[in-house]
Amino acid sequence: MKNLHLAQRQHVRVLALATCAALYLGLTAASAQVYVAPTYVVPAYVPYSGNDLGFYFNGELGPSFMPDFQSSRFGFPGSFSTRSGARLDAEPGFNFLAAGPLTLGGEFETGVIYNRLHSITEAGAATWYRGDYYQVPLLGNLVLKIHPDSLVVPYVGVGGGGDASWARIRWPGFFGYETRSDEVDPAVQAMGGVRFRLAPDCDLGVGYKFLAAFPNEGRYIATHAAAVTFTVRF
Repeated sequence: MKNLHLAQRQHVRVLALATCAALYLGLTAASAQVYVAPTYVVPAYVPYSGNDLGFYFNGELGPSFMPDFQSSRFGFPGSFSTRSGARLDAEPGFNFLAAGPLTLGGEFETGVIYNRLHSITEAGAATWYRGDYYQVPLLGNLVLKIHPDSLVVPYVGVGGGGDASWARIRWPGFFGYETRSDEVDPAVQAMGGVRFRLAPDCDLGVGYKFLAAFPNEGRYIATHAAAVTFTVRF
């Protein structure tokens, strides 16, 4: 009987030791776990050129500059000098191809360019003619836009079509008179600039254009323009 009580006590001690060991191991494992609070990271701007696919409208306004040019459009060979003027353009377009960071679009461009004719040199002598020189470009453009990992979107483009021009010169004096010349010439254009994303559907930027018209005289007439551009996507 004494041996039975001794065995029961030893059995109780073993159970107690096992229970303490299990509790100790559980507490040790729980204390070893480290709680890491979740952190919020502001997502970086990730441009995707595919978001620009579709219709858009671009408007531009800025100064225009015409280097001196030779022309016989008034019936005599002369050298024409102009003052700086202004250029206003409207360009509805459609972005039809996207590949990685690149977007290719096509657009129709028209508008008006004005420069004042300051002086005309005829047969080597400067005359007192004054006048106005208007141009209306009628161009089809291809524009490639580059979408880097930022809100800045550089672009380059080329275009071709026609340039409708209207020129008028006036002879001074009491009996002075004026004459005009209208014509449409082939024209090409190159452009480039950078735009900044104001919102997912609109940009504001600056750009440069070089327009070359080719009258039937074996030479070209150049027009340079800088502009502020505004683009809205639909």
